[in-house]
Amino acid sequence: MNWLNNDWASEDAKYAPKRKVDNKQSRYIKHISGYFHSPKMKRKVGYESLWGECLFYYLLELDTQTVRYYDQPVEVPIKVFDEKLKELEEWIHVPDVLVFRNNSIPVLYQIKGIDSDTQSSLITKTCLNYAQKNNWGYSIVIPRGELPKVIESNILFLWNFLKPRKNVASWFEEIEQKMLYIKEISIIELAKSFSAKIDYRLILPVIWHMVSVGRLHCDLTKPLDQYSEVKLGNISDQLVDYLVLENKL
Repeated sequence: MNWLNNDWASEDAKYAPKRKVDNKQSRYIKHISGYFHSPKMKRKVGYESLWGECLFYYLLELDTQTVRYYDQPVEVPIKVFDEKLKELEEWIHVPDVLVFRNNSIPVLYQIKGIDSDTQSSLITKTCLNYAQKNNWGYSIVIPRGELPKVIESNILFLWNFLKPRKNVASWFEEIEQKMLYIKEISIIELAKSFSAKIDYRLILPVIWHMVSVGRLHCDLTKPLDQYSEVKLGNISDQLVDYLVLENKL
């Protein structure tokens, strides 16, 4: 499915957050919840776990194939029956995020912390059925458990450079033109190659921004620093393994 030309007005209304993030455990666990401004969604996104939901949302922000995502998007009724199929109780479960990646079906994700209890089989089954009825995928992810530490660290590093930068578009074109001939070069060498025009230290954040938005590629399996090799391309191919459905349930 091609989502690039979707206007998103109906989805924005339909999948607006169904509840606010819960800060009840903040007295026991510091910084467990909060908000950040999403460059991709152009609004505040709430999270209840810094190393679960927030880390996963940063991954979605960096993934160039993720076109849109909605936190706390739907209400799923969870029903409990006795052995005679008499309904005993019902409550509402709100899954964490609905993700629209280009050329893929939407996927409803439940995000778990590395020390969280195993997802209830009843909730899993109900959410899976709910997703299938909507022609979506459903997946349980544990970002801090499934992401290699080096990729986790690189995601947190690149997140700092995602914010759109003013008056740098001309540098994008010039850097990309240069990379057509250089093919691959360290970030510090690339920055210093502009020293005749500008202080190379002003070019460094531009290069990192281009990596974060998918205009340049670095190897995320190695710690990122100024000596990292950069080339044309984007990093989404190294993030997709943590977003696909295989072996997630």
